[in-house]
Amino acid sequence: MKYIPDIYVCLITYFCNNFKTDTLKVLWSFGDTDPIHGNLKGHGKNRGHKSLHLMGPMFHKSHILSTASRHNQEIRKWDVTVQNVSVESTMDTLYWCKILQAPILLEKHHIIGYEALLSRNGPNSQPLVHHMTLFECSTKSYPGSDPASWNVWVRSSGAVCNSNLLTPRDWDACITPVAVWSIGSTGQFLPQHVGIPVGGKIGAKYYMLEIHYDNPHGQQAFDHSGFRIHYSKHLRKNDGGIMISGVSVSDTQLIPPGQKLYRNVGICGPSCSNVMFPDEGIKIISGTLHSHRAGRKMTLRHVRGGKELPRIIEDDNYDYNYQQVRQLENETVVMPGDYIITDCAYETSNRKRPTFGGYSTKQEMCLSFLTYYPRIDLAGCYSMTPVREFFETFGVYQFYSLNMTDVENLFLYNGDILDYIPNTIYAKTKKNRINLTEEDILYEDSLLNKLIISDPVEFHDRTFLSHLNQLPWAEPLFTKRVEHSMINGKHMTFCRVANEGVSIPSEIIRYPNFTTYVKPPSLCPYHMLMDSAPLSSAANSPIYSFILVLLILLTISTIFK
Repeated sequence: MKYIPDIYVCLITYFCNNFKTDTLKVLWSFGDTDPIHGNLKGHGKNRGHKSLHLMGPMFHKSHILSTASRHNQEIRKWDVTVQNVSVESTMDTLYWCKILQAPILLEKHHIIGYEALLSRNGPNSQPLVHHMTLFECSTKSYPGSDPASWNVWVRSSGAVCNSNLLTPRDWDACITPVAVWSIGSTGQFLPQHVGIPVGGKIGAKYYMLEIHYDNPHGQQAFDHSGFRIHYSKHLRKNDGGIMISGVSVSDTQLIPPGQKLYRNVGICGPSCSNVMFPDEGIKIISGTLHSHRAGRKMTLRHVRGGKELPRIIEDDNYDYNYQQVRQLENETVVMPGDYIITDCAYETSNRKRPTFGGYSTKQEMCLSFLTYYPRIDLAGCYSMTPVREFFETFGVYQFYSLNMTDVENLFLYNGDILDYIPNTIYAKTKKNRINLTEEDILYEDSLLNKLIISDPVEFHDRTFLSHLNQLPWAEPLFTKRVEHSMINGKHMTFCRVANEGVSIPSEIIRYPNFTTYVKPPSLCPYHMLMDSAPLSSAANSPIYSFILVLLILLTISTIFK
């Protein structure tokens, strides 16, 4: 039996309390030969780094599948992939959607896990897939819909997503996530008491695979990526589901340039939870935090009765390239009337122009994908700054040829400005687009660049985008005022419901007033190191030295973060 000195216990305790939920970058290196008598040589090129969640539970594939095997439970595989999607070298960002037919299952089965199937363009190339979502499609139909079209779409290669011109209207009914993967993830396998339903008499007949390709280096590729879904006829105790929460993707999500840390928040409030959650609430078992390249910190807050409860997920060292599913140590019960708040902090120190919400990785998102049970018909729960309040925050009240109701409709329903005003009215650039970067094109094509201010007169004849570019973002007081107004002001909330029989109107609310949760202090704060008694020889062990060095490095990185 070895004696573990108090200081060693102290270090472990401090590490667990302060870095348990953060993403940590672990450095590794090794030499060509084993060191002899402490004669360490340089590691040369044998080095690297990897982001990891060192602490916290994880439901591993091998454990789940071996447990099923011990109980003689057959596990089937369903591969859902795209076929020969052409990613051109000129495409920096591409969202591609493909309709797939569900496996023919007369009885309900349970999805117990899924993993990504990623194709590569060559032995040394990296996959272009940034994230993927498999959505369940409802039977909702629109005027002019033909039910036979679904079988035609199954046989087709797919289409560009979220396009008014190229995406069939019926695909808007594919909104309920059943599998989610983001860059750096290994997929997800569910605990033994939860399964996501598939098949049966009332199960979905069609699914939509959405893949976001990120191609910053201009590769030419044909992609075959997708998911491998593991499912079983042996039903688990609870039907589970996945829902999306956070900030609705829109130009009204704004992050100023030159900021060390700037926050956006998305609210899932009582307008959704009171209507959709069962009386006993839902239990969240895992979550994935999702932002783009400017994301630095992400927190999933939980508020009840004017008091913030312990954070569901918190990562103060968020890594855009490592979006692994977070299995919760303890399931979080969210009751009707509770708030779920996705809180994102961004760094734009090296950016010269504002960053907006959008689908490109040069734009931003603030989303959380939550796996929970029991399953309900809520597919998504979002919020955004109301359109009118967004413009008024920057002192703008009217645009030429458009009233504010028209402007609201453009943002809320992804409208085309040409439906409201002639082509010759809105601002158009005369630049040669061949030499423009994708970021330049995003700005040029932005709806904000097509709205010309008429009121107030001191800003008239500017596009709203040029107006934003002239604001004093380098002034901390101004930027803090904007941040405070966007967070603590009004929010328009949306509930995306898969059940056609339930309709929940959008609602404008204020940010909830609550007492912020304060994490209990560490039982062994680092200043105790200075007052500790002399260490025994056991404290000089290699593992103690490793922990001490790790603690010092983590403390330094926290100070200079």
